Order: sequence, then structure tokens, then C-alpha cells
Amino acid sequence: MASSSNDPFIIAALISRSQQGMLMAGEQDALDAWIAASDENRQLWMELNDPDVQQQNVRAMARFDETVALERFLANKPATSNVHRVRRIHAWKWAAAAALVLAFGVSTYFLLIHRGQHADLFGHTYAQHDIPPGKNGAILTLADGSQLVLDSLNEGRIATQHGTQISLNNNQLTYDATAATDGAALNTMTTPKGRQYHLTLPDGTEVWLNAASSIQYPVAFKGQERRVKISGEIYFEVANKSWQPFIVETDQMKLEVLGTSFNLNTYDNEKTIRTTLLTGAVKISPLQGSMPAVKPQVLVPGQTAVLSKPGAPEGVTLTVTETPDPDKIIAWKNGLFNFDGQDLYSVMRQLERWYNIEVQYVGKPEDVIFKGKMHRNTNLSDVLKVLETMDVNFELKGNTLYVR
Repeated sequence: MASSSNDPFIIAALISRSQQGMLMAGEQDALDAWIAASDENRQLWMELNDPDVQQQNVRAMARFDETVALERFLANKPATSNVHRVRRIHAWKWAAAAALVLAFGVSTYFLLIHRGQHADLFGHTYAQHDIPPGKNGAILTLADGSQLVLDSLNEGRIATQHGTQISLNNNQLTYDATAATDGAALNTMTTPKGRQYHLTLPDGTEVWLNAASSIQYPVAFKGQERRVKISGEIYFEVANKSWQPFIVETDQMKLEVLGTSFNLNTYDNEKTIRTTLLTGAVKISPLQGSMPAVKPQVLVPGQTAVLSKPGAPEGVTLTVTETPDPDKIIAWKNGLFNFDGQDLYSVMRQLERWYNIEVQYVGKPEDVIFKGKMHRNTNLSDVLKVLETMDVNFELKGNTLYVR
């Protein structure tokens, strides 16, 4: 007889497959073993096959706040709802996991694969240790080259440069340029892998840096324009000063904006540079010295500009597409992974940056397309448990994640 699994994610997926008539022989044996392991499991199995209970689960999922529900689920805490509570915490753990999968038409926590094959859930290698999620933190490089690790400093004033006061308040860096004497001095904010940061520039513009990103800016905007240079991925909410245009430079393009909120993804290991506009207007001009002539484009809210990089098979192009769900693009800024429509390699690049790991591929894993979202404040092992139900195998050794 097959041994019984103790992993709620695996049992929940098996229950879901059983409901859909999709179980393979080995999986049926594993589910039977779990049912037979205790009276509690048998009773729960009967309840989950009761149509009235299934309808209650779906209605309850529809009422849950998704972020709160996921956090409670991962913490093995019973959520508060109008539906009757499961008799014991241990039983709730299974019921919650099963309800999440059974209600996948309402909830999107379990990322659904867009293919006709089904995974063998018991052939995976789970991590023997865990890696915590990234957190707030950054390195500030001052004009004289000295560096300050912000997540190790006490709050209050941390530096003064050419009359500009630099302070740390509530883990956020702010600049007071009221008495600034020089706008030429440059600071650079850098987030390593496993860090993110929220910064207010001297003009009041708010900036959110994703992991492995940087922004260089003056300690005071004194000239006729406000100019910054970035790398990685950054979300901007630009202070509206029509007399002083805000200009963002990357290695390959320039953006001219006024009062605007937009997301800019320029990671070196992504195939394209993507600019998504949420409000306002932005003009995108590729730097002609680094690539053939490409006509500038002006974005309106809800559009994304995609700039291919030199060496792309189709050559350097700048195209504009509609973005039906801009919130998906800035999910990282709001504390979420949104894997909707993303392939395996794109998802792995996100995990590399957020968990400060190295991903290596063993052979050439079949590519899959994911759908759904998870909170970024989640240990790596919890993310892998979900992804492993999608016919992807992982093995974590130290800080290297092997993908098969």
C-alpha cells in the first residue's frame, strides 16, 4: 500500500484531481493511503465530496480577502468567516488547502498550468532547508563615494550634502533641499538581490525600487529639468512640475514625463525594456548612439512600450501595446508575485532576484505557462511547493536552485 503524504499542498491537489476525474494510478493509491490513515481524514474526505460543502467552500473563497487569506493559510491559522469552523486546527489545515484548490475557479493562489499533461506529484525533490523572502533595504552611495547600508542605520538625519538634509524616517529615505547650495552632487540608491526600497526624491517624486535595481539622482534639482538614471525595475510617481520636465535615462533610452506614474523594467537578463504607463503621459526616445534610428513614441495611460535590445532577431524595435491590467505589472510594488501568462524562465528570474538565489537548469525543462499570484512575503519553500504541482521539479542546494 502507498505511504500517506503529510503535505497539504499535495493532498489538496490530489483531491482536486479526484473531483475532476484526472487522477493517475499512482496518485489514486497515494490519495487512498491518506484517506485510510485516520478517521479524521476519512470524515474530511466525505465532507469534501458533499456538494453542499463544496458550494460553501466556493462561496467562502469569494468573500475572502486574497492577501489575508493566503497569509493565514501559509501560517496554518484558521481564517474568520461565516462558514462553520473545522473542528480542529489540524483538520483545518487540510480543509483550507483543499478548499483553495477545489475553488480554483474563484481563487488564484494555486497557479494553473495551461497544458493538457498532468504532473506526477510524488516524483519531486523538496528543499531540505529554506530561504526567507526579500525585505526592505538598500545601499546609499553619497557624492563622495562613501556608502550607507540603510537597513542597518538608526532613524533620523543620516547625512548632509551641499545644504541638502538626508533623513531616514519610518524606513524611508527623504531629502530636504530647502537650503541646498548645489544641484550637481549625485547620490545613487542601489537595492541588491533580496531587497526592495521606497524613496522620496528631493522634488517630492516617489520611487519604488525592485530587487537588483538602482537610481542615480542629484541631491537637489536646480536646473531646468529633473534628470535621473536607472537600472533594474523601478516604479515612479512623479511630482507634477510642468516648468521642470522629469527625464529618466537608461543605457538604451530616455523618457520625458511631467506628472506621471509608470513602471520601467530594464533588467539586463530580460529580452526587452518595458515601460508601462498608469497615469499622465510619457515620451520614449531610444538613444540613437547605441542602436539604429527608432521613432519616439508617446504613451497614454494603459499602454506599454516594448523596446527590443541590440542583437534581437527582429532587430531593434519600439512597439506600443495595450495593457488591460496595469496592476499586474506593478504587483511587485504592492507585495505580490503575479505570474499570470508568464513562462518558467520569467518566473525563475523573479525568484532569483527576490530570494537572492542562483537558478541552474538541468537539461532543458519543458516550458510551462503559469497563471495566478502569491504574496512575496513568503518563504521560498512555500512558493516551490505550489510550482511543483505544475510538473516542474526543484532541488535547492545552498543558494542554488536546480530546475528539472
